This record gives sequence, C-alpha cells and structure tokens, in this order.
Amino acid sequence: MTKPRPASASELRRFLLDRQGLWGAFWPGAQAPARAVDLAMWQIDSIRITGLRNQEIAWAARSASAPSHFYDLLYGQSALVETHYPIFATRRDWLAHISESLADPATLRSPVTRRLKKVMQEVEDHIRANGPTGPGSFKSRRIVGGFNTIKETTRALEVMFAQRKLVVAGRDKNFQRLFDLTERRLPELVAPPSPRAKDWRKGYDDFLIRSALHVLKLATTEQIAQRTHHHYGPWRPGGGIKRWREHVAHALESGVAIPVQATDLPDQPVYWYLPEDEAGWNAPVANDAPTRLLAPLDHLLYSRPRAKELFDLDYKFEAYTPAHKRRFYFALPVLQGERAVGMVDGKLDGKTWWLRRLELAEDADAEQLGFAIRRFAALAGAEQVGVRARVPQRVKDAIKGKVK
Repeated sequence: MTKPRPASASELRRFLLDRQGLWGAFWPGAQAPARAVDLAMWQIDSIRITGLRNQEIAWAARSASAPSHFYDLLYGQSALVETHYPIFATRRDWLAHISESLADPATLRSPVTRRLKKVMQEVEDHIRANGPTGPGSFKSRRIVGGFNTIKETTRALEVMFAQRKLVVAGRDKNFQRLFDLTERRLPELVAPPSPRAKDWRKGYDDFLIRSALHVLKLATTEQIAQRTHHHYGPWRPGGGIKRWREHVAHALESGVAIPVQATDLPDQPVYWYLPEDEAGWNAPVANDAPTRLLAPLDHLLYSRPRAKELFDLDYKFEAYTPAHKRRFYFALPVLQGERAVGMVDGKLDGKTWWLRRLELAEDADAEQLGFAIRRFAALAGAEQVGVRARVPQRVKDAIKGKVK
C-alpha cells in the first residue's frame, strides 16, 4: 500500500467540500450539468414542507441556476435517471451495473398472476400509444398493496418498473411518477450485461467499490465498505457487510484509490479518494462562498460517521420520527465555509417562509445566514421570511424581511 500523505482535518474538509460542489462560488449554469453528474447519485424525496424537496435543496446549495434545471437534467436530458431502491437519481452510464441492486425487493418477490400479466400488457400498450403515463391515468379495480390497497394498474406499473420494462420519464404536478418504455427512453438498459458473462462478477464488484468512493469522494475503509454494501443491495443474498469489507480492503491494497492520513484527528484515521479527484487538493484556502443550507439527505451526509468525524455534525433525518421523539422535522444543516454551524427548520406557508427552529453557533455569521435563508425562500416561492423560533433579536433582525 502507498504510504498515506499527511493532511489536517481542515484540508480534508476543504477537499471533500470542493469535490462535492460545496466550496467556493455556486456552479455557473454552464458547469452545473457536468458537476451534477459527477456527484453520481442524488437522493429523491417528495417532502416539500420547506417549499423545496430534498433534491431541489441539494441543487440550490450548489448551483446558481434554478432547481428546474435539475429536472431538465433528469427528465429532459436523461443524464441522470431515477432508480429504486431507495429512490435515487443515478448517472445514466452506471445503470447497466447498478439497476439490479436498486430494484425494489418487495415488488420482485411478489408473484405475477395471469390476470396481472394481462393488465401489464394493457398498460404497456397504453404507454406505447400515449407516451409517459402516471398511475392517475388509469381506472381499475383495487387490490391489496401499499399501506392498504392500490389500483391494479399501479401494481402493474411497479412490477414493470422493477423488471426494467419501464423507466421514470418525469413527474406530474403532484410529483407522481410518469413512466415510459425503457426501450424508447433508455434502450441500453433493455439488455444489460449478463451475470453469466466471463469476468462479469469481478467487473461488477470492482464497479461497486469504485462507485461507492465516487459518491463519497473521501472516506475511510469502513465507510467505503458500508456504501458498497448499500450499492450492492443489503437485501440481496451473498453480499453481507463482512464480504464487502474484505473486497474493499483488497481493492485498496491493489491501488484503486489514494490514501491520506488525518494528522490532527483522534487515532489519525486514513481516508481514501480516487485519482481523478486529485484536483480537490488545489481548492483555495480562502473561501468567500455564501452560506449554504444543506438538504437532509445531502451528499455530504451520505456517511453520517464521516460528518461527525470531520464536521462535528451529528445529524438525524427526523421527518418520519414520531413528533414526541424528534428535535426537528425537516432540519437543514447550515454550512459556513468549512464549518457546520447550525440547523434550520422552516416551513413555507402561503407566501411566507417561517423559521420555526434554529440552532446556531455563537460565532456564526447571522447576516450571511439571513442572506441564505432569504435566497432559499425566494427559490421556494415565498415573498417574505418570518421568524417564530426563539432566537436573539440580532439574529431575528438579520433573518426576517422581504425576499428580494
């Protein structure tokens, strides 16, 4: 193994933030598509209490352009493609390898009856004739499924999506998925490489390890193994975490990534990065970038242990936690420079964006936070920002006001 280069925690943070699009100025419009694809996987979530969904918040934290440009990249250009499970927008050139591990296990396990096959054919014929179609376009009997019952045609769509016969081609006004034929939208996914092909398994394993590090950008051996396990699919047989720890250790010893050792963190952990990310070490020390509000499922949080180690950010996504057990609902971490300085919890109500709760370091820049919140509120469609959180008056004055 190559001797790790020494680096301070500050250098590691700057490298990671640069590689994940969170250092320096917002992406200019011309650079945004390539930078977004380089992040490889974007978590898709439908919760919109803040006025923006998770993927829209992640885009706004990086790009100078409106979140609508992310959807053009996803549904217009198909440079990223929605996959499942869970729901990610994944770079298109990864799909042949990763689509199997992201299939919904519950859907694949359920039997396909003769009647359902007939419904699936009817759904396929309708989409072939009419283009992208969502569940709301069909009327059919209800069957057991979901949280109670679902339409039989909805079940057909889910099965065909899991079987890769359909892909997500867009979203309607209610953010319901619109499906199109894979052969029409992503023809290369109709016949992906066969697991029986010579050397397929080795190439597949190598891909999964590299994909994990490509997404994380900087990670310890254990963090890479955990992410590789996630990309493989924890529900699939033959892929326990012990196996991936062994595979990742072997790949790192073979030189797939470059080591760097944190000299001022407890136990001096070794992190790894891909050779193609070497430019991240050239990120400027001075950072005049604006304050950013991060998404609850942001790329920076794909490894929660890393967020704690490098940023002292102990984050939990609490939207699905019972109200009496949570601190926040849809908390947005606040990033100023290389520091995580607080948490923002807000809600869009009509044309007002309300700050409901705020935790903020005493030395955080309240004026810059105010600019960030008002920018966020404007993107969410608000005209003004109000403060209901218990905060010092100086902080309240810095945040509230009209959205310009």
